[in-house]
Amino acid sequence: MQYIADMQATNPKSDQESFAGSLEIARRIRSARARAGFTRKQLSAASGASERYLAHLEAGTGNPSVEMLLAIADALGMAMADLLPMGGERDQAVAQAAQLLRRLPPERVQGALKWLGEQPDGLDGKGRRIALIGLRGAGKSSLGKALADRMGAPFFEMSKEVERRYGGSIGVLLEINGPSALRRYEAEVLADICQHNPAAVVAAPGAIVADGKLYDQLLRTAWTVWLQAKPEDHMDRVVAQGDLRPMTGNRAAMNDLKTILAAREADYGRADARLDTSAQDFDQTLKQLESIAIDLMK
Repeated sequence: MQYIADMQATNPKSDQESFAGSLEIARRIRSARARAGFTRKQLSAASGASERYLAHLEAGTGNPSVEMLLAIADALGMAMADLLPMGGERDQAVAQAAQLLRRLPPERVQGALKWLGEQPDGLDGKGRRIALIGLRGAGKSSLGKALADRMGAPFFEMSKEVERRYGGSIGVLLEINGPSALRRYEAEVLADICQHNPAAVVAAPGAIVADGKLYDQLLRTAWTVWLQAKPEDHMDRVVAQGDLRPMTGNRAAMNDLKTILAAREADYGRADARLDTSAQDFDQTLKQLESIAIDLMK
């Protein structure tokens, strides 16, 4: 069974409209893959779809089956409906409401009809927790440690906490258990940090915005600051840490980095505040970050 064929059978469209639908699915898959930071090869391994098939889908020339869309969505940690134009709905407002409902934590679903899309808990629950988000190389670790020292609070890197809990590297976790296991560990780690630390500084994984539920959980339980940097600074800082992988195919790596930044910009933009770490030296950046944290926690 194929999505395009099914849609044509139940709701006949012109060839032009069907082609537009294919292009929209292609755009959504490309965007979701970029937000997750997956290469096409990685998505192929996680979903079971061939790289060639994915290339056709992302070009709008493939014929997406329901089975394959489900596998791709699962690999990317999202609902299949989020890969379809308007979530598969015929009304834009209904599509937006359905998307909000899918992102609600289970304990709040029962009251969804009363306050759908609202934040009934207001600012409660964030305490004195500061979460730093952004791509690798933005300064989350170095600035996070320094800010935690100034606050007299513990510092946590979610990725390292996941590895400690799992007992192995994230690379091994992904290879053996897949992306869904990583998302589960990340959610457990974040919940534990918030439960036991009314004050803390947390460095979140760069791809946390690709998991809608986990990102919403972070936004509800911590004051978030998006650390921004120039693409060149992201690359230079990662290399300075001893990771030479970004330099493989230098031009292609930089293009991929810019694509990921563009794809995640709107999601990163949901943070409570943002700070450009390329605009001044480390000490000045730390001073500004501390000022932002103080203002947020007032």
